[in-house]
Amino acid sequence: MRKFDYFQLGLALTGLFVFIILAIGILLRLPFINFIDELGYHLLYQHHNPEATWFFYNATRAGNPKWTALVMIVTTVISIIIKKYDVTAFIVINVGCFGLGAMALLKDFFARARPDIIQLVPVRGFSFPSGHSMNAILLYGSIIILLHYYMEKRPIRLMLMLFFATLIVIIPISRVYLGVHFLSDVIGGMGLSGFLLIMSKEFIFKYRTREVFEHA
Repeated sequence: MRKFDYFQLGLALTGLFVFIILAIGILLRLPFINFIDELGYHLLYQHHNPEATWFFYNATRAGNPKWTALVMIVTTVISIIIKKYDVTAFIVINVGCFGLGAMALLKDFFARARPDIIQLVPVRGFSFPSGHSMNAILLYGSIIILLHYYMEKRPIRLMLMLFFATLIVIIPISRVYLGVHFLSDVIGGMGLSGFLLIMSKEFIFKYRTREVFEHA
């Protein structure tokens, strides 16, 4: 059994801390939330052009709940067939329990209305935390970790990891650009899902000797 990685624990707790601070700010309607959201509005939403709109409209689909659920089901079936039960648990917990289940409960708890601006894609439900942002990290972050543990060909592994890491960045940005989320929604979703991803990895793969930040 490898030692607990305290650097990653620090990253996880930082993400959780960010989520808690934003959650408190939203519940109490504190001024710093408006500052963050205005920043997102001016940096992303106000810069529409046809090319960027087309790009973000298509990129945001990679974080849709139906798509992430499909990927979870396919990965789960394959991992069961090849008897990789740690992969099964990892994907189901992160994507199913955290990305789809816990996210829905949190949205109902905070019941935050979406931005009152022109939205470039149809949406339903509440705003905080961003489900697409959580799905991006919990699904594609899980895939990055699995690639690291199970793919031996380093050049291909690095290229795939970079691709999925890019999706993790682009999908949250797309939600603010398209006007369906506040910047605080996506930061909160990323913080919480980062915490959940790292902690689930630490416990499910605690017998793995090759760590994610070593010899990548």
